[in-house]
Amino acid sequence: MDNASYLYRHELQSRYRWLRFAPDVEREFMRFLRETQSFNFVACVWIGLALWLGVVGWDVLRYVQHIEGTAIEARYLQTVIPARLVNLLALGGLLAALPRLRNSDWLGAAGLATIAVYCICTFASAYFYKLLGVGDGMAASILILMTVLFPCGMTLRQALPTGLMLLAAYWFTAWKILPPLHWMAFRETASLLTVCMCMMAFGSYLRERGAREQFLLRRLLDWEAAHDPLTGLANRRSFQRHFEVCLAQARRDGKTLMLAILDLDHFKLYNDHYGHKAGDRALQQVALLLGHYAARPMDLAIRLGGEEFGLLSYADEVPALTRRMQHLLAQLQALQIIHEYSPTAPCLTASIGIAQAEPSATTDSLFLQADAQLYRAKNTGRNRVCGPEDTEAQSRNPAERTAVAAA
Repeated sequence: MDNASYLYRHELQSRYRWLRFAPDVEREFMRFLRETQSFNFVACVWIGLALWLGVVGWDVLRYVQHIEGTAIEARYLQTVIPARLVNLLALGGLLAALPRLRNSDWLGAAGLATIAVYCICTFASAYFYKLLGVGDGMAASILILMTVLFPCGMTLRQALPTGLMLLAAYWFTAWKILPPLHWMAFRETASLLTVCMCMMAFGSYLRERGAREQFLLRRLLDWEAAHDPLTGLANRRSFQRHFEVCLAQARRDGKTLMLAILDLDHFKLYNDHYGHKAGDRALQQVALLLGHYAARPMDLAIRLGGEEFGLLSYADEVPALTRRMQHLLAQLQALQIIHEYSPTAPCLTASIGIAQAEPSATTDSLFLQADAQLYRAKNTGRNRVCGPEDTEAQSRNPAERTAVAAA
């Protein structure tokens, strides 16, 4: 099992009560949240614009009926109109920046900043109407403040401090501006808002815990669908997708694409005499060893099935890959996995066949080429590497090469 799968399982067992994963998983979750909640985020921005239009219509109605031509007209124009314009600029600026921010870590901060500006401007106009006695806009503040905790791709850790800050500003500004005559009515509205915010925060907590669990389960399912459960290596399904990507990239870049197939020698005899648990441990050791040879981004180590493994190597050459696979065989023998019943060697060994993908290759044609080289390695004594351009020296087994070097 690779590190990613271990991290997902560990986080799932920890129950993430504080809504926080390990740093690597947390970054991945934030990307997942932006991808799955981006529609909600955009929808909230457009709803904000629709509310703005409705409030502007309400402003016009109040202006015509109660304010136009009166002594307070100048104060209205200096207070409400600038507040509405700032709201429009904040929402319009966020919409214009969305294409660049959609996949950015700054998306949540930009959304919260826009909501904060929107709320503060709404507070200013609501208090103005309250003082003039031409309507009560305080109820609109409840709707706007609650949007801080909407599911818009922001975590509760991000949204809650902003919501609490705005709630405090809501109370403090009213305490400073509103006269005692309006204070009692305001307290009723503000108390209702505080209760609503607490309920929304609890609902947001439960919703985010569900989203985190969904994320972990989805990642685990994706991993299990693409990997062998015993060894943690990629499976044939994953290999098929990766091969198509690598082949297309190799065609564009003019690079080579190689496949090495590794088959453990006489592994049925090993299972028969040492048992399947010992066989599983041996397979895991071989998989761990092979995984070190797939360290580059486009390389892939695969368990093809049973005792057969594969290595897809990008931008490699036959002689270089042959030498690496010979080194792998030497490392496998150095593990000293005892196999007394093997006719080839007293420890577990493997045979390897190498093939190079042609521009018109498919997975089937590449497997056929690599299988042909693998059978050639088996037919010439096992415990060796065979490729399309290998020489006699390259195809010798490790013991023979050591004897030649000593001579």
